[in-house]
Amino acid sequence: MDDLIQWLRVQLDEDARIAHAATDGPWSVNDESIIAADGTEVVAGDRSGGKASVFESTADALHIVEHDPVRGLREVDAKQRLLYEFELRGNHVRRTELPPTGGVWDDLLRMLALPYAGRPGYRDEWRP
Repeated sequence: MDDLIQWLRVQLDEDARIAHAATDGPWSVNDESIIAADGTEVVAGDRSGGKASVFESTADALHIVEHDPVRGLREVDAKQRLLYEFELRGNHVRRTELPPTGGVWDDLLRMLALPYAGRPGYRDEWRP
């Protein structure tokens, strides 16, 4: 599990780096564009003059907006807190009552890593 914790921390750091590098949120949808909090066009679209929007549908734009940097950083923070709780409680439980590869804390840790399964370094043995 220590390898999984270390790998997951790297993934969370990368998520935070990407969110910090992006245009500040929160974002919103404005007709053909996605707009940052300061009014900057994050994703521009234009159907006038025969040009097509850069997103296929309003649903696509809403999905992008829902996953803006503000939310990304909140998710990183929540996952880092869960890792802290795992180390605080899960390791204690594993050392005293459960075998090193079992228990609900190990299962939760594996589930926490599952969204990153497509990234380099993820091991199939970590699947819940």
